Amino acid sequence: MDTADAALSRLSTLCPPPARPALGRATGHITIPASHKALIETYGTGCFDEFLWIFAEGAQSGQLDIPERTRDLRTVLQRKKLNAIHDDLGEQKFDADDLIQWGVTDNADLLTWIARGSPEEWPTAIIQAGQLRAVVSPRSSTATVLDLLTRATVVPFFPPDFPADRPEFSTNPYG
Repeated sequence: MDTADAALSRLSTLCPPPARPALGRATGHITIPASHKALIETYGTGCFDEFLWIFAEGAQSGQLDIPERTRDLRTVLQRKKLNAIHDDLGEQKFDADDLIQWGVTDNADLLTWIARGSPEEWPTAIIQAGQLRAVVSPRSSTATVLDLLTRATVVPFFPPDFPADRPEFSTNPYG
């Protein structure tokens, strides 16, 4: 089993996926790593632990659509100075157009890929809302979610009660 498959298997054991995932419709307008496609096929769009939202290409809701959220993110970041983010990310320098948003938290923190090189090797940048601080994970979106839910990766600007001891996934936790 490769690392992406192993991460998805561990994630599915830790946090069982829904019986009927809310799937998007791939349009091919944006490159999505195969590991994220597998995550979406298993879970669909929705929310881990009532905090961490996962997006898909062609999601029914524009709020969960990777291309739509990415366009909005790039527009906002092109108007901002990214000095704090660049300081936090060290050698992972990027322009706003290098980012693809694949998730968000209830606090509006962004989960993005730094889209350079092979899609399966894109690191994740977790960017704090408003303050524009960041944390980088060199792992796939699936492995990053797993690391966040097991506390293998702790993001200093996430709330201390995330994740719960028994994280859950919901396609619509507030509905």
